Amino acid sequence: MPISETDISILIPTYRYRDKVGRAVESALASGAGEIIVTDDRSGDGTMELLAGYDDPRLRVYENPRNLGLWENHLEALGHATKPWIKFIQADDYLLPGGLAAYAAGGDPGVTVVWSCAVVKDDETGAVMQYNDLDAPRRLDGEALLETCIYMGWLLGAPSHMMVRADAIERDPAAWDSDISADVVLGTVAAARGAVALLPPGAIGQGAHARQDAKTQGLYRGLRRLIATPAYLQARPEPALRRFAALWAAMNAPMALRAAVSGTLRGDIPPLEAVRLVLRNRALARGAGSERALLDAARAYRREARTPHDVAVVVDRLQSSAPVSAA
Repeated sequence: MPISETDISILIPTYRYRDKVGRAVESALASGAGEIIVTDDRSGDGTMELLAGYDDPRLRVYENPRNLGLWENHLEALGHATKPWIKFIQADDYLLPGGLAAYAAGGDPGVTVVWSCAVVKDDETGAVMQYNDLDAPRRLDGEALLETCIYMGWLLGAPSHMMVRADAIERDPAAWDSDISADVVLGTVAAARGAVALLPPGAIGQGAHARQDAKTQGLYRGLRRLIATPAYLQARPEPALRRFAALWAAMNAPMALRAAVSGTLRGDIPPLEAVRLVLRNRALARGAGSERALLDAARAYRREARTPHDVAVVVDRLQSSAPVSAA
């Protein structure tokens, strides 16, 4: 049976997005969510005053006593949630009409993650695009989802793109640190605990703009996150996560090397630190040495693939054990 929208907590962590957070909040208020929680990370830009103008008993707004950081603010929002399902909406994203109902329809007791292809709209030009496409809903087990990501990159995207069962979310503060890719940890850990429902576009909108974290993190933080993420997953007890961590590090080795070289040449990363991080990534990837055929196939797919990625092609061929091709 699908879950009810009232079983869902919508969490909106925000920092200095007064010009965007209203759109996220209004999309949440238009849904049937059981509660809507905003945590403002000491923006000081009028966000709290703006949010005070909304009158809905489901909406609760908190201002952090100090600035916590991007992912730490997500964890703070989690601490206020009371419903069995969590739907993050980052402050520059928004639910599309009927979007929460679509997420709810994808949930059932065996599912821990419901994901929808994001519809990406440039906030300045209005241009619309998608990174992924899917023709109809799909359901697959967590290990199949993790293997799909080796081919496609981080399919589940930002927390805004997912709805996650509350008891499948890792609450360890080390998993919600600004020097880790907490979105990857959130999705992989939850996926390892149940099935994943994949939905076509139409549930979530993503705002694209120059202030997004991925565009402003810099080479040093980006490289640290690239290494810290598989390191965290490889230390976990779940075999599926340890396998994914090794494969993830192997697939990202060229990116780590490029970032290290570029960061060193620009003076952003100390040379010894760059070497240390590249060697650390190589050590993390060592466990993938026995899966050369999978890595070669995934690299071939990534070289050929063009956006939007056809998610169904990869999922269906992996499940049938047929060769995956971008053609």
